[in-house]
Amino acid sequence: MDFDAFLERCRAQWPEFADARRLARSTHPADRSLSHILGEIPGMATENKLRLLNCAVASLDEGEVYVEVGCYKGASLVGAAASNPRPRIFACDNFSQFDGAADALRRTLDAHTAPGQVTFHDIDFRDFLAAAPWRPAKIGAYFYDGGHSFADQYDGVALAIPHLADDALVIVDDTNKRAARSANNLVAHVLTNFDLILDLRTSRNHSPTWWNGVQVYRYQRRPEDSAIEFPTPGFSIRKLVYDDIFLEMKHRRRARRKARKDRQPTTT
Repeated sequence: MDFDAFLERCRAQWPEFADARRLARSTHPADRSLSHILGEIPGMATENKLRLLNCAVASLDEGEVYVEVGCYKGASLVGAAASNPRPRIFACDNFSQFDGAADALRRTLDAHTAPGQVTFHDIDFRDFLAAAPWRPAKIGAYFYDGGHSFADQYDGVALAIPHLADDALVIVDDTNKRAARSANNLVAHVLTNFDLILDLRTSRNHSPTWWNGVQVYRYQRRPEDSAIEFPTPGFSIRKLVYDDIFLEMKHRRRARRKARKDRQPTTT
């Protein structure tokens, strides 16, 4: 990853790039040529996010790939690939949360990306990262937008580390969520060369600026990183708090609300 080129592209798109508070309120980048994507492809993205991914892919070094986890109907893939025909793109989604999206994604890739540019795998992200179908290439830019439970988020970042280039970007969506932020922080705690360079929070989900928050990390490999074993200390207790307690409580509240709604008499 040519990190300096990435920063230069971002500064050209957002003059307020150095001011995270102003950037978090930015409604769109300077170049709005990707704005049509959101009108053509239903998705959970914003114009800013598409341009950020596009800047990352445009800054890949020769031989590096872009990898995306969590594609939905493909808006982010199309945004990343636009005007970037050279780099190869690998992506996965098992659509566990979105019925019917698989066919829509395939239609999107056929209509909006060059033949062979995107290699998609309908598979769980852990199996995808273990298989690493892009090898022997390294990942120069990695976008994680899969499940955001603590365990999913942690594995989504930690399992990608061995496959990253020596200088790489990791972009994580939906980082307003406390579990996602905690997972990213725990990985960064043991990887002192995993630096948070952008942390944009929004006032709500579905924000037209940056949807539900985004974090961007720069990873610069050190020889001693290969000795780190994931999960690291602190994982189990955080998983207990965020997933086994808080997330389970959330699911139970949703189930109760649904049950009450189902019991309400219908009116004609």
